[in-house]
Amino acid sequence: MPNNDYYDDREPNAIERDRMERREQTKRKSRMSSILVIVIAAAVIIGIIVAIVALVGKNKKPADTEPTTVTATIASETQAAKETTNATTPQSTQPARDPALNNIASSGSADAQQATLPDTSSSSVSSDASSQTASSAAAEGGSYNSGNALHYTATGQTSYGYDWTYSGGGGIVSVGCNYDFNTKQYDFNITGVAPGTTTLTLYYNTADGVQQPVNMTVQVDSNLNVTQIG
Repeated sequence: MPNNDYYDDREPNAIERDRMERREQTKRKSRMSSILVIVIAAAVIIGIIVAIVALVGKNKKPADTEPTTVTATIASETQAAKETTNATTPQSTQPARDPALNNIASSGSADAQQATLPDTSSSSVSSDASSQTASSAAAEGGSYNSGNALHYTATGQTSYGYDWTYSGGGGIVSVGCNYDFNTKQYDFNITGVAPGTTTLTLYYNTADGVQQPVNMTVQVDSNLNVTQIG
C-alpha cells in the first residue's frame, strides 16, 4: 500500500517554518542595518567634505582680498596727504625771513625805511588824477603805479615787527618791501628788470604765524614800466 504521507514528510513542519521565517527576518534586518550604516557613513563623509571646502574657502578669501584693501587704503591716505599738503603749503619757493633779522632791520633802520616811503602829501597836492588815485590806494591798501614801479600796500603787524617774502617773477621783475611802523603798513615795490609778462605771489604776515598771500600778474613794457594786468 503506497505511503501517502511521503510528500508530507518532506514539507517543513510548523516549527521549521517558524525558524525559517525568523531567519528571513534576521537577514532582512541585517541587510537594512547594513544599508543604514552605509547611508550614515556616506552622509558623514559628505558632511566632512563640505566642512573642509567651506573652511578652506573661508581661510582663502581674506588672503585674496587683503592686498586690494591695503592698496586702496594706502592710495586714499596718500591722496588725502597730498590734498592736505597742497591746501596748507603756500606757493612760495623762498623761505620766510628770519624774525630775528626782521627785528634787527626794524630796530636799526626804521628811519631809513620810512624815508623811502612814497610821499603821499606830494601826491595829494598834485593836480594829476593818477597821482591822487595812487595816494588814495597807498592809504587804503592795494596796488598803484609810481613812476615805472608798481606798488602794493597792505596792513599787518607781528609781535616782532613784520615779516614778508615772495615767489615768482621769472626774472621779469624784482620785489622789495618797506614797512611803516607808525601805520603798520607794508609797501611792496615791484620794479621791472626785463620786458615781458609774469606772475608772482607776495606774502606778508598780518599776525604771528599768519601769512597772507597775494597773487598777481604783471606786464613790463620796453621802458620797464610795470603794470598789473591780473
